[in-house]
Amino acid sequence: MEKAKRRFIIFIVLFILLTCVLGVIFWPLIRNLQNVEYREKFTTWVAGLGIRGGLILLGIQVLQIVVAVIPGGPVQLIAGAAYGPWLALLILEAGCAIATMVVFFMVRKFGVPFVTRFFGADAINTWGFLRDEKKTALVTFILFLIPGVPKDTLTYLAPLSRLSLVQFTLISVVARFPAIFISVTMGDAAMRGNWLMLVLLFSLTAIIGILGIQFRDRLINRFSSRKQNIAEKESHGGAKGTEEHGEIRKQ
Repeated sequence: MEKAKRRFIIFIVLFILLTCVLGVIFWPLIRNLQNVEYREKFTTWVAGLGIRGGLILLGIQVLQIVVAVIPGGPVQLIAGAAYGPWLALLILEAGCAIATMVVFFMVRKFGVPFVTRFFGADAINTWGFLRDEKKTALVTFILFLIPGVPKDTLTYLAPLSRLSLVQFTLISVVARFPAIFISVTMGDAAMRGNWLMLVLLFSLTAIIGILGIQFRDRLINRFSSRKQNIAEKESHGGAKGTEEHGEIRKQ
């Protein structure tokens, strides 16, 4: 238990540190986007990268999901500023599909010990209901859709369920769509100097995120409780069946 807590704390600290580092790196760019001349230079620089720029962004997106501790928000904002909402969305979703498949194969090959090594036994127990849930695809989709759920962590835990590769990839790509679209739209708004749109989208994201965190905890507790109830019923049913069998043998 202590080891799991220590691993979780290290994960949170790394996430915060990486968020701060990325914020420091990208803040000058975001701040300079207020300048029309800088926006024109940035557009010219991105155009000069050609297809290499798209491939670099694709690689960063894959790395961000596979290395679950890297925050994806800054990447999505810069992508929107660089390529506009639709092309950025296409590249990021393609990266999401590739990363999801990579993680799926790794988890299926190395199993529970591999996931436990990185996320701890507590995470396996918390999300264990996914393996026993009859409507695994629907539950996984809902969890991916809710803001505040650690999607990259869930990407490693969901393959432990009965989901197929195709199901899991589709769920990951479709359920991530709203969050990615809002982020790239915010980046595009900053690029165009539409600060009102940027503030409105940021406020909307913050409100949805807070509500999502509250709803997430209730939903996880509900599924976990249902798993326990089913296990208890099966346990009682098995014990009852054993008693009845014993009585028949006595007769």
